[in-house]
Amino acid sequence: MRRLLALLGIAAVAALATPAHALEVYRWIEGATVVYSDQPPPTGAVLTSLPRRAPLPVVTAPDAPRADTPPPVEAAPAETAAVPPPPAADVIVGAGPATFDEILELSGMRPQLPGIVRALAAEYLPAAGQLSEHDTALVGQVVARHFAPERLYAVIRDDFRRRVDHKGLDAMAVWFRSPIGRRITALEIAASRPEVAPKIDAYAAGLKTSPAPAARLELVQRLDWVTGTSHETTELGLSIAGSVARAAAAAAPAERRTRAGLVERRVEEMRGQMAALVGQNVLAQMLYVYGPLSDAELKEYVDFLASPPGRAYGRAAQSALLRVVREVADRTALEVLRAVPPQRWVSAQKAAGATAPR
Repeated sequence: MRRLLALLGIAAVAALATPAHALEVYRWIEGATVVYSDQPPPTGAVLTSLPRRAPLPVVTAPDAPRADTPPPVEAAPAETAAVPPPPAADVIVGAGPATFDEILELSGMRPQLPGIVRALAAEYLPAAGQLSEHDTALVGQVVARHFAPERLYAVIRDDFRRRVDHKGLDAMAVWFRSPIGRRITALEIAASRPEVAPKIDAYAAGLKTSPAPAARLELVQRLDWVTGTSHETTELGLSIAGSVARAAAAAAPAERRTRAGLVERRVEEMRGQMAALVGQNVLAQMLYVYGPLSDAELKEYVDFLASPPGRAYGRAAQSALLRVVREVADRTALEVLRAVPPQRWVSAQKAAGATAPR
């Protein structure tokens, strides 16, 4: 459960570069470091392009999914919400003792992991035209090797196994096997499809003119608090940003190398900047994803996640995901800069700037 929100929150982290309501953000190369700032860069700095999203469609109040009325297709396809997806072939769902694979399947962790991995891995990939085809391919090979979903799943499962005993698994299975538990997982999986992302963006934009009812907002705030989704999402984003900063510092010439303590301080400064934006995005995404549920059904979900089995699942799943991402992030960043040294990134940016139309 709720792995979807971690994935969706990565988009919120990326949006730090270009939030619709913020001032212009500049991005440039400074030595071996990519710098983000709301102030213009110094003269002669090599500017890099910021990722831009396609314009969002306009959403009016009637289009936003309501808690107690049938949702439109954009909220979650009715057939997907009504009929949960079948479990993977190697997972047996029944009334017997629960297995680790079953819980990670029915909770949505395993089905959504490939999407989470793709979103995280994309942070290391160069933008189109940023590097030569050869260097782009080298980076892609490194990233694909480290961010292999099944490989990461095996590590997450082993970590989960160390934190949860079989009695705890059976307690979790009561919810995850239930009709409401499976329906909620189905909603999360359906909303994690890439083609749904623009619809979620549009719905979030619509909330500015058509806010959610106070009772509904309180429920999703409780859901965010009990799951720690905003915190987890921020930590995932910082894991990626920190890995790149540390690798860039390590790869820089000795005379221009940033001190380790300064790198970590900069990462910590990003935490406050990210946390507020991530929190806003997570709440909007929760309102969208769980739109087909009534308030009573959503409260039932919150109550489960606040219960001992729900908390045990949340702690184990969150710890396992964060640990594997932090380990893989540092290895990936270091190997990317070994394969394509910072000087080649800077040279490519200067060449692109020299040939860009004026």
